[in-house]
Amino acid sequence: MKTVGQILLIGRKSKNLSISDISIELKISKSIIIDLENDNILNNSDIIFHIGHLRSYSNFLELDSDTIIKNFKDQVSFNIKEDKKNITPIVENNFFKIEKFFAASLILIIFTSFYFLFVDEKNNEINFALVPDIPESLEPIVEKVNTFNNNYSQSNSLDKSNLINNSSAIASIENDVDVAIVATLKMLNPTWLQLRDESNNIVLSKLMDKDEEFSYELKLNYNITAGNAGNILVLIDGEVRGKIGKFGDILDSFVLFKDFTN
Repeated sequence: MKTVGQILLIGRKSKNLSISDISIELKISKSIIIDLENDNILNNSDIIFHIGHLRSYSNFLELDSDTIIKNFKDQVSFNIKEDKKNITPIVENNFFKIEKFFAASLILIIFTSFYFLFVDEKNNEINFALVPDIPESLEPIVEKVNTFNNNYSQSNSLDKSNLINNSSAIASIENDVDVAIVATLKMLNPTWLQLRDESNNIVLSKLMDKDEEFSYELKLNYNITAGNAGNILVLIDGEVRGKIGKFGDILDSFVLFKDFTN
């Protein structure tokens, strides 16, 4: 099976064109054309930018540009090896899990102690005679609490209808407001990233550093092109949704949506 470079070379020679002819016509440097025809671009960190060169070159030679791009991506994916040591694992914070477990254990201990102290084992009923009386010093406080609870119950019943009406009004207002949904692209490793708007204007085009982020509103519908999709973590409104693609995959004009998950 011929490589992409070999197909381009054969196509150029079949039209009796020189590298200089191609360079002048497409405004691409001779060195890039030579790299494309020799498949040297497969080891170049700028591969995402050369997808456009490949498309222009193949169209000029009247070749099937979609097939050329697909074969190029297959070649790149075949040559890229995953380096697991460079992947930064996302460590889940277990603090809240431990806190919840401790709280549940404490509640269980209290309930068990209450059962053995105050419940009659034979009748399975609470023996109120065993429950200690409230100290006199605390009676004024308990009375205030009871008074507050009674007043709260009365006012709460009056406010329920108002609360329902207010909730409906708030929901109506929220529906009228165009809430901006923000997407964030976080680099797990250095990666080439390019974003274009709906008019095909370049918004961002650079080699992103590890842990570097770029955020934008989803409604802008940016087209995302990246050299290694597995190096990009997607967050929607701060919520982690997973990597934008598999490690080693080249991303070409991908558009994120609010329900994205991977």
